Amino acid sequence: MRQVILLVLMLLIGTSLMGCSEDLQDDKQVFEADVIENGERLLISPDKESQEYSSSDRIAVAVREADIIDSNGKSTKLDMIKPGDRIKVYYNGLIAESYPAQITADRIELLGPNKVISGFLALIDDIYQEDSALNSNITMIAFDTSGWTMLSEIETEIILNIVEKEYSLDVVVGTYDELVIQGLIDKDNLYFENGILIEIGDIDINNDKDTINCSMRKWRSGKGAIGWNAEASLKNDTWEIERNNRWIS
Repeated sequence: MRQVILLVLMLLIGTSLMGCSEDLQDDKQVFEADVIENGERLLISPDKESQEYSSSDRIAVAVREADIIDSNGKSTKLDMIKPGDRIKVYYNGLIAESYPAQITADRIELLGPNKVISGFLALIDDIYQEDSALNSNITMIAFDTSGWTMLSEIETEIILNIVEKEYSLDVVVGTYDELVIQGLIDKDNLYFENGILIEIGDIDINNDKDTINCSMRKWRSGKGAIGWNAEASLKNDTWEIERNNRWIS
């Protein structure tokens, strides 16, 4: 009889502990986000479908003692998380209503790069590296982003910030006409003295976000420009780019 009572007590305690564990897990809020910055702070943008996005499109994350897990499920360091990465954030559900909003993370899982961001960066690098003479003595890259309507404003911001750091050049945004108005392009002589203008248009991204079709153009002057139609495909974590209908002037 005594053994039966002990067994019942052990079962009750075990059930209670399981319930507590489940309650602790239930208390954690989880959402996915894109990384905007990882420097003096970890700044992220939660997915639009998340509850957190209704509080703010930007959240500063205090990491402190948070567990940080890489895409292989292994423990890693915070500096392994880069702008343009996708992460999953676990926290206690408390959000400081500032701008950006603020939370304290208990766990961060690195999911991998945002495919659209990494695809655009591959396309940009492909045309930037081609005909390097057009890049001679430039101090800036201009982007016509008027056709980037399928990207969020924050995705565009992340791409431009990464480009600025990667090539150590100033980045400006504008169409050809807008750059003329700003005095950056000499319309009479058809010349962009201090930079190049990169245009990505006619953009089509498939549902899995692993194939991007578009037109590409790099312009320095009336007699210094190149372009083509491009298809970027993500294969084995690497973007492969095919060019068609190449032209040069």
